[in-house]
Amino acid sequence: MKKKALVALVAVIASASVSQAATLVQNGSFEVSPGTKGLNGRAFDSLSIGGPGWDIFTALPGWSKVAGAGIEVQADRAVPQTDAQFGEHYVELDSNNNSTMRQTLNLGVGRYLLSFWYSPRALQSDKTSETNGVGYSVANLTGSVQGPEGLLGSAVGKWTEISQEFRVRSAGAYNLDFKAQGSSDSYGGFVDNVSVAPVPVPAAGLLLVGALGGLAALRRRKAV
Repeated sequence: MKKKALVALVAVIASASVSQAATLVQNGSFEVSPGTKGLNGRAFDSLSIGGPGWDIFTALPGWSKVAGAGIEVQADRAVPQTDAQFGEHYVELDSNNNSTMRQTLNLGVGRYLLSFWYSPRALQSDKTSETNGVGYSVANLTGSVQGPEGLLGSAVGKWTEISQEFRVRSAGAYNLDFKAQGSSDSYGGFVDNVSVAPVPVPAAGLLLVGALGGLAALRRRKAV
């Protein structure tokens, strides 16, 4: 009976860990309208249906501009060879100039996985490859991506997933930043489908915890 209860407890803990692995990022695929027009007067909801398929916004739900002209949102129809990796919209941070966007996350102690999808806009023959750079940072993690030549599997019109794990040792508010790097020439790398999720405790680890608990109970019975 006690063995069945222990197995059930382990199953509940494992299920809870998996359910907590949902992304903590708000509007990570840039599909939620800010309810305001962009700097060029275009409504977010109209980007995919008429006129130029892009505009620059100083803020989006979950995201704010911290440097540069703003966050350029593009719809599937904005660049002929590129559709969004998820949904209908994605962002480019080299709009009129290199820009930075930010979202603040409240993170507890533990391990997390940052994931996003990246695509270069320009071929080296069109612009220097430096124009496609995107830097990112959160907590103690910093990195950058560069394409198409600087990232294996990266090509114009193709999305590549970037995933990196990081650890938070002190609970608090942490800034998740993405910024354009390299030439400030209105040609930049694309970003879509951003997520930050807790890394679940491995099932083997949960079983080990359960086994140790059972062993401790057995020792207590022997001691009595």
